[in-house]
Amino acid sequence: MHETAMSDGGGSGVRIDVNPDEITSIYKFLEEILTELETNASPNIEKLGNLHYYTEGKAKKAMEVYAEANQKVMDLYDNYTRASTLVIDILNTMIQVDEEIAKKIIAKLEV
Repeated sequence: MHETAMSDGGGSGVRIDVNPDEITSIYKFLEEILTELETNASPNIEKLGNLHYYTEGKAKKAMEVYAEANQKVMDLYDNYTRASTLVIDILNTMIQVDEEIAKKIIAKLEV
């Protein structure tokens, strides 16, 4: 567990506890989901969308929901991509904050 005290701008410190193992796990799970969607779901959704086994009648209208359902799965992919990007942003922010803290420590030690 990594603990960092940060200023909220008003002089009081806010403690943030970070578990690097958990953040790593979250990122790996997101990547696994994205890979699954890319390799299996997306190609099969496209194939399903190209099937037209109902050409006329009431069933044809009912089957139009597949296009909407397929789009929702692709929206899911976009949402997981965004989540993965946010995790990377969090990690980059953590690196920047840690560097700033290290510089402050070095300055105080006059090293």
